[in-house]
Amino acid sequence: MSADERSNRMSFFTSAGAPTLDEDGMMSPPRIDREVYTNLDISPIADGQHVTVPFKGEGPNGFSLVHSWFGAGFRLPRHSHSADCLYYVLSGEIIMGSHTLGRGDGFFVAADAPYTYTAGPDGAEVLEFRTSTSFDMNVRDQTAERWKPIVDAALANRESWAAARAAR
Repeated sequence: MSADERSNRMSFFTSAGAPTLDEDGMMSPPRIDREVYTNLDISPIADGQHVTVPFKGEGPNGFSLVHSWFGAGFRLPRHSHSADCLYYVLSGEIIMGSHTLGRGDGFFVAADAPYTYTAGPDGAEVLEFRTSTSFDMNVRDQTAERWKPIVDAALANRESWAAARAAR
């Protein structure tokens, strides 16, 4: 399809019924070293996030939009993706080192650049814009020692995450 044909098209989408990132399959599952699973139960981490794909364009270079909700204190492992991404904070806060980003703030991460963040005390909702419909997640934290604070945060916040999800 030519650029002219593409510019004459319009697509609508709704968040209702948007598949989760796992259901859609646009992100390859992250690989985590067996040592992490052997020494820690990382399953509570899933309770602190809900990630959907409201829009996915056509072809490998199609535009995509991912909506992520993270509960208060949710910690992402240090990781990278194989595609550039522009992030926009819809609500709450995210903490990245010495930077605290709130509603209306954002950041750009180039493909393969590692990063991490923690959701603030009220959690965070983030939009992720990419010009790719397929990408990976390369987890850089590959030891139980690096995952322990992530799991501890999940265990400490699990009940508040359940209440926040129920209120959504």
